Amino acid sequence: MLKKVDAVVVTYNRLDLLKKCLQALLSQTYKLQNIFVIDNNSQDETLLFLRELSKKYPSIKPIHLSTNIGGAGGFYVGLKAFIEKSKSDYVWIMDDDAIPTSSALTKIMNKTNQIKKFGFLSSNVRWKDDSPAKMNIPQPTEDWNENITQGLVEVEYASFVAILFPREVILKVGLPIKEYFIWGDDVEYTKRITQAGLKGYMVIDSIVHHEIKQNIGTNIVTEKDENRIKRYYFAKRNTFFTMKKRYNKKEFAKWIINVAFYEPIKILHSSPNKKILRIKTTYKGIFAGMIFHPHIYRFKDSKK
Repeated sequence: MLKKVDAVVVTYNRLDLLKKCLQALLSQTYKLQNIFVIDNNSQDETLLFLRELSKKYPSIKPIHLSTNIGGAGGFYVGLKAFIEKSKSDYVWIMDDDAIPTSSALTKIMNKTNQIKKFGFLSSNVRWKDDSPAKMNIPQPTEDWNENITQGLVEVEYASFVAILFPREVILKVGLPIKEYFIWGDDVEYTKRITQAGLKGYMVIDSIVHHEIKQNIGTNIVTEKDENRIKRYYFAKRNTFFTMKKRYNKKEFAKWIINVAFYEPIKILHSSPNKKILRIKTTYKGIFAGMIFHPHIYRFKDSKK
């Protein structure tokens, strides 16, 4: 019996990219049952566009939020809608700047027939020129190549740019932490899944392009865009919680030492501008992480 798959897309003020993303989803060789589009209170014409598009394609289910709750909040809402409003077996989630190739979902679903039980399957995310998307490189396990002949790389965690979750996994581990707002929600969530004893894999031949402006990772030391520096507050705060919750004490202590001591030195020596702001943002995030205790939403039927 053909397994049913929904998609969740989170968008905010990027209508041109959203159009490309949705067209790519509608063109998948493996048909999607529902496409939940979470609109984070966009101020462009996203609302009107989705309203008209959903009339033409009933599978598109827009959810318009009254305020911007970030990517983390958007995925929280999207996965909750998937569980409560759909009966599909799997959900495939991504940002609005993720453009899947037409066979990307088919390639993933082929692997669900090979693997009896898994926590998540991530696509192989590339930049516009087909080089690896640096922001979306998953963390391989020590025995990452065990299933390489099957076209699979085992990973500890992966990004939310095109990743498939089985319904029962969401019921077991709950939802992403909406309070993260941006950055790190995907690492915490997928790490939560693998720590629950469920394996995660990257599907090598499932190609998705991440159409970000520049192919760079997130690094407060080398960040060139001054407008992005303050966002690293969320990165530091959220990573503090993830390290404390999902890693052992030795790894947590190592991270603290690196971020609190070595990173400010690197900023002073190497950052191109706004050095004091970068250091303040780093410490602000660390101190916020000390008192950050977000709630992890779990479904009542997750124990069934």
